[in-house]
Order: sequence, then C-alpha cells, then structure tokens
Amino acid sequence: MPPHEALRAWMGCFIDYVTAMLGMAEVLRSLVESGITPYAHSHEMMLETLDSLLKAGAQAGTIRADISAADMFAALTGIALASGKPEQREQAERLLDLTMDGLRPRSGQGQLP
Repeated sequence: MPPHEALRAWMGCFIDYVTAMLGMAEVLRSLVESGITPYAHSHEMMLETLDSLLKAGAQAGTIRADISAADMFAALTGIALASGKPEQREQAERLLDLTMDGLRPRSGQGQLP
C-alpha cells in the first residue's frame, strides 16, 4: 500500500480500537485507579507505528513532514472521543478523511529535502 493509504487504513483501525476501549471504560478506569497502566505498551507501539507511517509518507512526498506522531495521535484521539460510538462511524470516517486532507504537503512547506 502507498504510505498515505496505509496511514488512512491504520487511522480507521485506530477508531475501531478506541471504540472497543470506550465499551470497556469502566473496567479500564478501575485498573488505572488500582495503579495498573493498561495503555503504556500499546500507546508506545501506536506512536512508533504512526511515526513510521508519517515518515514513509513524508519520504514519498504525500504527507507533510512537519507533523509528529504525538500530534497525529492527539488528533486521532480527539476524533475517536468525539465520534467513536458505532452509530457515529460515518462521521468518524469523514473526520479521518478531513485529517488526511490536512496532511497533504503544502507548496514549499513541510516537505523533506
């Protein structure tokens, strides 16, 4: 898959993941309150994956090079929290497409040399 398509596919999977997590919110909240951090490893893996996808897209010239994995993760988390319920999936898909539009390189900015 070209990098920008791989990133978009991964973004959809992220929404699926967060939707599942929202359904388990009470259990996860109890774990966190007990001192267990259930997200640490998965968060690190997601940031590494996002970083790889963003760098591949920047290298291919299809994604801006000035977006960090942490920024992208924050944007995706916001989309998931705002429209992560199964009945909101169409809205989530539109927001992911809007995000992809914003990741396109601007003329002379954010591109790798």
